Amino acid sequence: MFLIVLIGFWLHLKVLHLLAIVLKFTVGKYCFSKRKHLKRAGEWAIVTGATSGIGKAYADESAKDGLNIMLIGRNDQKLSSVASELFNKYKTETRIVVADFTIDNVYDTIETEIEKLPSVACLVNNVGMTHETDSFISSSWSNNKDFIKTIIHCNTLSTATMTRIVMPKMLSQKQPNPANINVTSYAGLKVFPYISIYSATKAFDIQFSRSIAEEVYNKKILIQTVCPLLVATPMAKIDKPTFFIPTAETYVKSALDMLGVESFTYGYIRHDLKAFLYDLLPQPIWIALIHIRVKLMKRKRK
Repeated sequence: MFLIVLIGFWLHLKVLHLLAIVLKFTVGKYCFSKRKHLKRAGEWAIVTGATSGIGKAYADESAKDGLNIMLIGRNDQKLSSVASELFNKYKTETRIVVADFTIDNVYDTIETEIEKLPSVACLVNNVGMTHETDSFISSSWSNNKDFIKTIIHCNTLSTATMTRIVMPKMLSQKQPNPANINVTSYAGLKVFPYISIYSATKAFDIQFSRSIAEEVYNKKILIQTVCPLLVATPMAKIDKPTFFIPTAETYVKSALDMLGVESFTYGYIRHDLKAFLYDLLPQPIWIALIHIRVKLMKRKRK
Protein backbone atom coordinates (compact mmCIF):
# COMPACT_ATOMS: atom_id res chain seq x y z
CA MET A 1 0.00 0.00 0.00
CA PHE A 2 2.79 2.39 0.95
CA LEU A 3 4.56 1.65 -2.34
CA ILE A 4 1.40 2.44 -4.33
CA VAL A 5 1.02 5.76 -2.49
CA LEU A 6 4.68 6.56 -3.12
CA ILE A 7 4.38 5.80 -6.85
CA GLY A 8 1.21 7.89 -7.05
CA PHE A 9 2.96 10.80 -5.34
CA TRP A 10 5.93 10.51 -7.73
CA LEU A 11 3.62 10.49 -10.77
CA HIS A 12 1.77 13.50 -9.37
CA LEU A 13 5.06 15.42 -9.08
CA LYS A 14 6.02 14.53 -12.66
CA VAL A 15 2.66 15.71 -13.99
CA LEU A 16 3.12 18.99 -12.11
CA HIS A 17 6.60 19.30 -13.61
CA LEU A 18 5.19 18.86 -17.12
CA LEU A 19 2.51 21.45 -16.40
CA ALA A 20 5.17 23.87 -15.15
CA ILE A 21 7.14 23.44 -18.39
CA VAL A 22 4.10 24.28 -20.50
CA LEU A 23 3.11 27.25 -18.32
CA LYS A 24 6.54 28.90 -18.28
CA PHE A 25 6.84 28.80 -22.08
CA THR A 26 3.33 30.21 -22.51
CA VAL A 27 1.95 32.27 -19.63
CA GLY A 28 5.37 32.82 -18.03
CA LYS A 29 6.91 34.12 -21.24
CA TYR A 30 4.19 36.72 -21.73
CA CYS A 31 4.02 37.80 -18.09
CA PHE A 32 7.66 37.83 -16.97
CA SER A 33 9.96 38.07 -20.01
CA LYS A 34 12.45 40.94 -19.81
CA ARG A 35 13.58 40.62 -23.41
CA LYS A 36 11.92 43.91 -24.38
CA HIS A 37 13.67 45.63 -21.45
CA LEU A 38 17.12 45.08 -22.96
CA LYS A 39 16.89 48.17 -25.14
CA ARG A 40 16.43 50.23 -21.97
CA ALA A 41 19.36 48.46 -20.32
CA GLY A 42 21.94 49.70 -22.83
CA GLU A 43 22.75 50.39 -26.46
CA TRP A 44 24.96 47.46 -27.41
CA ALA A 45 24.79 43.67 -27.49
CA ILE A 46 28.13 41.83 -27.51
CA VAL A 47 28.06 38.40 -29.16
CA THR A 48 30.98 35.96 -29.28
CA GLY A 49 31.11 33.27 -31.95
CA ALA A 50 28.80 35.45 -34.00
CA THR A 51 29.42 34.28 -37.56
CA SER A 52 27.13 31.24 -37.72
CA GLY A 53 24.61 29.12 -35.87
CA ILE A 54 23.35 30.19 -32.47
CA GLY A 55 25.71 33.17 -32.19
CA LYS A 56 24.61 34.64 -35.50
CA ALA A 57 20.98 34.10 -34.51
CA TYR A 58 21.55 36.00 -31.25
CA ALA A 59 23.10 38.87 -33.20
CA ASP A 60 20.15 38.91 -35.59
CA GLU A 61 17.48 38.79 -32.86
CA SER A 62 19.26 41.48 -30.82
CA ALA A 63 19.50 43.75 -33.86
CA LYS A 64 15.81 43.11 -34.56
CA ASP A 65 15.11 44.32 -31.00
CA GLY A 66 16.87 47.61 -31.77
CA LEU A 67 20.30 47.02 -30.26
CA ASN A 68 23.64 47.82 -31.86
CA ILE A 69 25.81 44.74 -32.21
CA MET A 70 29.48 44.06 -31.44
CA LEU A 71 30.42 40.88 -33.28
CA ILE A 72 33.44 38.95 -31.99
CA GLY A 73 34.99 36.03 -33.86
CA ARG A 74 38.15 34.89 -35.56
CA ASN A 75 37.17 35.23 -39.24
CA ASP A 76 37.31 38.83 -40.42
CA GLN A 77 35.53 38.11 -43.70
CA LYS A 78 32.63 36.27 -42.05
CA LEU A 79 32.28 38.96 -39.38
CA SER A 80 32.11 41.65 -42.05
CA SER A 81 29.50 39.64 -43.94
CA VAL A 82 27.28 39.29 -40.86
CA ALA A 83 27.73 42.99 -40.04
CA SER A 84 26.63 43.96 -43.57
CA GLU A 85 23.66 41.62 -43.36
CA LEU A 86 22.52 43.15 -40.06
CA PHE A 87 22.88 46.68 -41.39
CA ASN A 88 20.93 45.88 -44.54
CA LYS A 89 18.11 44.24 -42.59
CA TYR A 90 17.83 46.51 -39.54
CA LYS A 91 20.02 49.59 -40.21
CA THR A 92 21.73 48.83 -36.92
CA GLU A 93 25.23 49.99 -36.05
CA THR A 94 27.79 47.20 -35.83
CA ARG A 95 31.39 46.82 -34.76
CA ILE A 96 33.57 43.80 -35.35
CA VAL A 97 36.44 42.51 -33.23
CA VAL A 98 38.65 39.82 -34.73
CA ALA A 99 39.72 37.50 -31.92
CA ASP A 100 40.69 33.84 -31.72
CA PHE A 101 39.37 32.48 -28.43
CA THR A 102 41.53 29.36 -28.68
CA ILE A 103 44.48 31.43 -27.44
CA ASP A 104 44.69 33.42 -24.23
CA ASN A 105 46.28 36.70 -25.34
CA VAL A 106 43.25 38.17 -27.11
CA TYR A 107 41.43 39.69 -24.17
CA ASP A 108 43.32 42.98 -23.86
CA THR A 109 42.23 43.93 -27.38
CA ILE A 110 38.64 42.88 -26.70
CA GLU A 111 38.53 44.82 -23.43
CA THR A 112 39.84 47.95 -25.13
CA GLU A 113 37.08 47.77 -27.75
CA ILE A 114 34.37 47.11 -25.17
CA GLU A 115 35.47 50.10 -23.10
CA LYS A 116 34.70 52.29 -26.12
CA LEU A 117 31.02 51.30 -26.00
CA PRO A 118 28.79 53.83 -24.23
CA SER A 119 26.66 51.09 -22.60
CA VAL A 120 26.09 47.35 -22.82
CA ALA A 121 22.61 45.82 -22.85
CA CYS A 122 23.75 42.22 -23.02
CA LEU A 123 26.72 39.92 -23.41
CA VAL A 124 26.15 36.61 -25.17
CA ASN A 125 28.91 34.14 -24.36
CA ASN A 126 28.34 31.74 -27.21
CA VAL A 127 31.73 30.95 -28.73
CA GLY A 128 32.63 27.29 -28.50
CA MET A 129 34.01 24.27 -30.29
CA THR A 130 33.52 20.54 -30.09
CA HIS A 131 35.45 17.44 -31.07
CA GLU A 132 34.84 14.18 -32.88
CA THR A 133 32.60 11.70 -31.06
CA ASP A 134 35.09 9.05 -29.99
CA SER A 135 36.81 7.48 -27.00
CA PHE A 136 39.14 9.85 -25.16
CA ILE A 137 41.83 7.16 -24.95
CA SER A 138 41.82 5.97 -28.56
CA SER A 139 40.79 9.07 -30.51
CA SER A 140 43.22 10.91 -32.74
CA TRP A 141 42.30 14.30 -31.30
CA SER A 142 43.04 13.30 -27.69
CA ASN A 143 46.62 12.46 -28.67
CA ASN A 144 47.05 16.13 -29.52
CA LYS A 145 47.70 17.89 -26.21
CA ASP A 146 47.50 21.29 -27.90
CA PHE A 147 43.99 20.50 -29.11
CA ILE A 148 42.89 19.66 -25.58
CA LYS A 149 44.20 23.03 -24.39
CA THR A 150 42.54 24.73 -27.36
CA ILE A 151 39.04 23.44 -26.64
CA ILE A 152 39.36 24.25 -22.93
CA HIS A 153 40.53 27.78 -23.76
CA CYS A 154 37.69 28.31 -26.22
CA ASN A 155 34.85 26.83 -24.20
CA THR A 156 35.66 27.79 -20.61
CA LEU A 157 38.25 30.56 -20.42
CA SER A 158 36.25 32.67 -22.87
CA THR A 159 33.06 32.52 -20.79
CA ALA A 160 34.76 33.41 -17.51
CA THR A 161 37.04 36.10 -18.95
CA MET A 162 34.41 37.83 -21.09
CA THR A 163 32.07 37.92 -18.10
CA ARG A 164 34.82 39.44 -15.94
CA ILE A 165 35.50 42.09 -18.58
CA VAL A 166 31.89 43.11 -19.19
CA MET A 167 30.23 42.74 -15.78
CA PRO A 168 31.97 45.71 -14.08
CA LYS A 169 30.83 47.92 -16.97
CA MET A 170 27.27 46.66 -16.54
CA LEU A 171 27.37 47.32 -12.79
CA SER A 172 28.59 50.88 -13.38
CA GLN A 173 25.65 51.69 -15.67
CA LYS A 174 22.58 53.47 -14.37
CA GLN A 175 20.23 51.48 -16.60
CA PRO A 176 18.65 48.42 -14.93
CA ASN A 177 18.64 44.78 -16.04
CA PRO A 178 21.50 44.30 -18.51
CA ALA A 179 21.89 40.60 -19.28
CA ASN A 180 24.76 38.14 -19.28
CA ILE A 181 23.63 35.20 -21.43
CA ASN A 182 25.82 32.09 -21.27
CA VAL A 183 25.15 29.47 -23.94
CA THR A 184 26.07 26.06 -22.54
CA SER A 185 24.87 22.56 -23.48
CA TYR A 186 22.81 19.69 -22.11
CA ALA A 187 26.02 17.68 -22.49
CA GLY A 188 27.29 19.51 -19.41
CA LEU A 189 24.48 18.16 -17.25
CA LYS A 190 24.82 14.42 -17.90
CA VAL A 191 27.53 11.80 -18.04
CA PHE A 192 28.44 11.89 -21.73
CA PRO A 193 31.00 9.32 -22.88
CA TYR A 194 32.67 9.90 -26.25
CA ILE A 195 32.41 13.69 -25.97
CA SER A 196 34.21 13.79 -22.63
CA ILE A 197 36.20 17.01 -23.03
CA TYR A 198 33.32 18.94 -24.58
CA SER A 199 30.94 17.71 -21.89
CA ALA A 200 33.37 18.68 -19.13
CA THR A 201 33.88 22.19 -20.51
CA LYS A 202 30.12 22.73 -20.70
CA ALA A 203 29.75 21.49 -17.12
CA PHE A 204 32.19 24.25 -16.13
CA ASP A 205 30.17 26.84 -18.04
CA ILE A 206 26.93 25.75 -16.38
CA GLN A 207 28.34 25.80 -12.85
CA PHE A 208 30.11 29.11 -13.42
CA SER A 209 27.02 30.77 -14.86
CA ARG A 210 24.63 29.48 -12.21
CA SER A 211 27.03 30.40 -9.41
CA ILE A 212 27.57 34.00 -10.51
CA ALA A 213 23.80 34.31 -10.98
CA GLU A 214 23.50 33.86 -7.22
CA GLU A 215 26.36 36.29 -6.55
CA VAL A 216 24.67 39.14 -8.46
CA TYR A 217 21.08 38.23 -7.54
CA ASN A 218 20.48 41.63 -5.93
CA LYS A 219 22.65 43.69 -8.29
CA LYS A 220 20.31 44.41 -11.23
CA ILE A 221 22.13 42.10 -13.70
CA LEU A 222 20.22 39.24 -15.31
CA ILE A 223 22.30 36.07 -15.66
CA GLN A 224 20.76 33.50 -17.97
CA THR A 225 22.23 30.02 -18.35
CA VAL A 226 20.98 28.68 -21.68
CA CYS A 227 21.25 24.91 -22.01
CA PRO A 228 20.26 23.68 -25.49
CA LEU A 229 20.02 20.12 -26.67
CA LEU A 230 20.62 19.55 -30.39
CA VAL A 231 20.13 22.55 -32.70
CA ALA A 232 20.52 22.52 -36.48
CA THR A 233 23.86 24.34 -36.78
CA PRO A 234 27.17 23.84 -38.60
CA MET A 235 28.92 22.90 -35.33
CA ALA A 236 26.37 20.16 -34.66
CA LYS A 237 26.70 19.06 -38.31
CA ILE A 238 22.92 19.05 -38.64
CA ASP A 239 21.50 20.69 -41.75
CA LYS A 240 17.76 20.16 -41.42
CA PRO A 241 15.56 20.83 -38.39
CA THR A 242 13.22 18.17 -36.99
CA PHE A 243 10.47 18.18 -34.36
CA PHE A 244 12.98 18.20 -31.49
CA ILE A 245 15.86 19.88 -33.37
CA PRO A 246 15.02 23.51 -34.20
CA THR A 247 16.88 25.92 -36.41
CA ALA A 248 19.22 28.31 -34.60
CA GLU A 249 16.80 31.16 -35.36
CA THR A 250 13.81 29.35 -33.82
CA TYR A 251 15.83 28.31 -30.79
CA VAL A 252 17.31 31.74 -30.05
CA LYS A 253 13.99 33.55 -30.44
CA SER A 254 12.51 31.24 -27.83
CA ALA A 255 15.52 31.43 -25.50
CA LEU A 256 15.54 35.24 -25.56
CA ASP A 257 11.84 35.27 -24.75
CA MET A 258 12.70 33.30 -21.59
CA LEU A 259 15.05 36.02 -20.33
CA GLY A 260 13.76 37.01 -16.90
CA VAL A 261 11.39 34.03 -16.75
CA GLU A 262 14.00 31.60 -15.44
CA SER A 263 17.71 31.96 -14.77
CA PHE A 264 18.49 28.45 -16.01
CA THR A 265 16.62 27.49 -19.16
CA TYR A 266 16.60 24.85 -21.85
CA GLY A 267 15.47 27.74 -24.03
CA TYR A 268 12.91 25.87 -26.11
CA ILE A 269 9.83 24.01 -24.94
CA ARG A 270 10.58 20.86 -26.93
CA HIS A 271 14.10 20.76 -25.51
CA ASP A 272 12.69 21.13 -22.00
CA LEU A 273 10.26 18.27 -22.64
CA LYS A 274 13.01 16.11 -24.11
CA ALA A 275 15.28 16.81 -21.14
CA PHE A 276 12.38 15.86 -18.86
CA LEU A 277 12.14 12.48 -20.61
CA TYR A 278 15.92 11.93 -20.56
CA ASP A 279 16.04 12.70 -16.84
CA LEU A 280 13.52 9.91 -16.18
CA LEU A 281 16.06 7.36 -17.41
CA PRO A 282 18.29 5.64 -14.86
CA GLN A 283 21.93 6.42 -15.58
CA PRO A 284 22.85 2.85 -16.69
CA ILE A 285 20.11 2.97 -19.35
CA TRP A 286 21.22 6.45 -20.43
CA ILE A 287 24.82 5.27 -20.81
CA ALA A 288 23.73 2.15 -22.69
CA LEU A 289 21.76 4.28 -25.16
CA ILE A 290 24.81 6.45 -25.81
CA HIS A 291 26.97 3.38 -26.45
CA ILE A 292 24.39 2.09 -28.94
CA ARG A 293 24.15 5.47 -30.67
CA VAL A 294 27.92 5.78 -31.02
CA LYS A 295 28.20 2.25 -32.44
CA LEU A 296 25.56 3.11 -35.04
CA MET A 297 27.41 6.33 -35.92
CA LYS A 298 30.65 4.40 -36.43
CA ARG A 299 28.91 1.91 -38.72
CA LYS A 300 27.56 4.77 -40.84
CA ARG A 301 31.05 6.23 -41.18
CA LYS A 302 32.30 2.92 -42.56
